[in-house]
Amino acid sequence: MSYTTIKHYINRHVIKVILVAVMAVGLLAACATETTSPATSTAAGPTVVPTATPIPYEDFANAVIPAANPERLAQLTNLLFLVPESFGSAVYLDMEFVRDNDTLANLASPEALGIEVALPSIATGLVDTIAVSGDFETSTLLTPFQSKFPIGDMLKVAGGFGFDLGGDGPTTYEDHDVWGIDILGAVVAMATAEGGTGVAASGRGLTVKDASALAQTSLDAFDGRADSLVNAPGLTELLAKVPSGFAAGVLSQCASFPLFTGAVLDVGCTAVVVSVGILPGDLAVFHLVIEFPAQKFATAAIQITSEVLEKAKQTHEFEDLGVRQEGELLRVRVIVDVGQFSDVFRLFASSN
Repeated sequence: MSYTTIKHYINRHVIKVILVAVMAVGLLAACATETTSPATSTAAGPTVVPTATPIPYEDFANAVIPAANPERLAQLTNLLFLVPESFGSAVYLDMEFVRDNDTLANLASPEALGIEVALPSIATGLVDTIAVSGDFETSTLLTPFQSKFPIGDMLKVAGGFGFDLGGDGPTTYEDHDVWGIDILGAVVAMATAEGGTGVAASGRGLTVKDASALAQTSLDAFDGRADSLVNAPGLTELLAKVPSGFAAGVLSQCASFPLFTGAVLDVGCTAVVVSVGILPGDLAVFHLVIEFPAQKFATAAIQITSEVLEKAKQTHEFEDLGVRQEGELLRVRVIVDVGQFSDVFRLFASSN
């Protein structure tokens, strides 16, 4: 893709480009959306009562839940290969879907979710999909992404806007290009994995050398020289058990699972996967699969899981809630007004 083509794209979509990279400690910012009921007529005649939007699902106990779309599952896992297993969790967002959906354009925009701080802003406007993973212990952040635009061309175009980026060009690590960038103390490293897939690495107090080293650990996971998040036992199988959506959360352990924070017993789950899709009537549907070491642990945990969700239902006004056991798994479905997407997603995504 030519330099001119990319520059024209940015002129249309990223006019106010300011290249910064800072550490994001809180991934999801609260997105409070006020909803109002349709007005009823004050004119003479019978009052028209709005009909509730029907939820196109049968009873959850017997509902057939579709598996993940193979192509979209491959797209998701390809990004998760760039997350080292030690990070333990990641959040995924289909940026292209969000930009093209009028309902989600504001509710799930990078600005609304805080994701714009996970990448340089010039890249945030150009990526199609993104995964964000933070490590609180090391105060570091990895942001795998997929884009139609090569990283090198992004940085060249940024140079056309007056930013001196990339120094003398990329260094090479195991046949991958790695750029180290420092603008007024804001440090980020960006690396190419393959094709349009890359990763940004940043962290509190990192030097350019440190950020580049962090990007290299991501590349090691991607190439198989180290374990990645998707290598966690059973996690790939779990990902295939939820329908593909515009957002997802993946946890290889339950220590950072907000839903169970403060639970009166240790539910002992081993992994969690959540996906979010859109239903007719401006509804968002959350599908969760929670894995336990054995069926007896899932049986013991179903009551506490149901109680925790019922409590959350009171404060988040779920349109629908279902919980069921499938062997060593608990499957959950929650349906909410799409305006509550951000708040509800924070119940299920990693607290990292």
